[in-house]
Amino acid sequence: MGMAGFLVLALLLPRPAAAGQAPGKEANVEKLLAQGDAYYLKAEYKLAVGCYLEASALSQSRMNLSKANFGLSLCYFYLRDTPSTIKYLKRVMDVDPQKEISPLFYPAPFIQLFQQAQLEAAGARPGTEAVSAPKPVPSKTEPEKKSGGEAGQSATPPAEEPKKTPPAAAPKPQPERPVFKPDDFGITDEEKGGHWEIGAHYSWWSVNLLKGIFESKLTEELGKSIQNEIVKQSGMIQAGLVKLSYTQTLGFDSSGTNTGLEIRYYSRGRAGTFSLGLGFEQSYMKLVLSGTARQDYLSGSTASIDVNSNIAVSPFSTHVNFRWELGANQRLTPFITVGVGFAPLTGTYSYTYTGTYKAGSIEQSLSGSKEETLDVLGKEIDFMFPSILVVFQLDFGLKAELAKGLFLSGEAGVWDGFMLRGGLAYRF
Repeated sequence: MGMAGFLVLALLLPRPAAAGQAPGKEANVEKLLAQGDAYYLKAEYKLAVGCYLEASALSQSRMNLSKANFGLSLCYFYLRDTPSTIKYLKRVMDVDPQKEISPLFYPAPFIQLFQQAQLEAAGARPGTEAVSAPKPVPSKTEPEKKSGGEAGQSATPPAEEPKKTPPAAAPKPQPERPVFKPDDFGITDEEKGGHWEIGAHYSWWSVNLLKGIFESKLTEELGKSIQNEIVKQSGMIQAGLVKLSYTQTLGFDSSGTNTGLEIRYYSRGRAGTFSLGLGFEQSYMKLVLSGTARQDYLSGSTASIDVNSNIAVSPFSTHVNFRWELGANQRLTPFITVGVGFAPLTGTYSYTYTGTYKAGSIEQSLSGSKEETLDVLGKEIDFMFPSILVVFQLDFGLKAELAKGLFLSGEAGVWDGFMLRGGLAYRF
């Protein structure tokens, strides 16, 4: 269910009937609204229209009428019927003039239609007519001259001028109704695709979480294992050595890559912004422990080596994730993904070292290597490796349409470490 779907449900939740209404009748209306919501969330807009129309015909509640008409406007918007969308948005304004919607949860064309309906509804309310222009004041005429020049003889009255009708008030300009072309809606229904999407991706990341699980304990325990190897090699050169002090400068580094296949389901089909994904991931993770180690002996001799060891694991994991796309029917769409995955943790441990043993004038080279499974290593150094690796995912991405139903995506976020991912997906 997308963020728009949650908002619609919140707007359309039933409320108690107002005083004076028949509770049974409004209860039936609320059932029709709920059924209409269910059809709408499944993108079955024509079935939803039937429920909303019946609800609007039966209801006497202003709130229920607002919900029914708003549902109708949304359905007709996704059915590409702009005149009907505006018609029912105006009816919403008639019963709920204070209604507002957020541009975060609806496509920009629908927001424009909503604002258009608000303007037209405001222009039709009483008290918004233009004020007529004042009537012009007639100018004063000069006194009439007496005919014949005789005193006391009345003058011939002038012909009465026709009365002037004041000019009619100019009609109030109405805002232009936007005319939308198919391209204004972004991706058309046919281009957007249906309920299913299949994709493949490749990722790079630093495995910081896995590194944190192992680093402190393994640095200590592997250091002891390396120390024992140095003492063993030194004892083969000179017998009777007594350990004095041991120092090491070993540090961990980590890296990883991943390839995966994912199947995604959009519950609302073409208009959906929420989807559920099931992914199958093959990962390669590597922890590298490198540095120097030095063993001093009571006799004054020393053994110093350079160490390079690593733990390599390649788990095959299954992931479930939830994605919210921030806007529907757009050619460039941002999204957020949250998920979790599980994989059995198996792998190998190996190391190599080279160095020298010095005792007075004696100087001899040291070298060695070793490889074993994590199970064997854990028993040797008394360390419990987890049997299951849990992977948490939180990332932000952007997907762009390359062709009909074909999308290119890029993501960045957390995937048991900082992750960068690129992928291709086809929606059908």
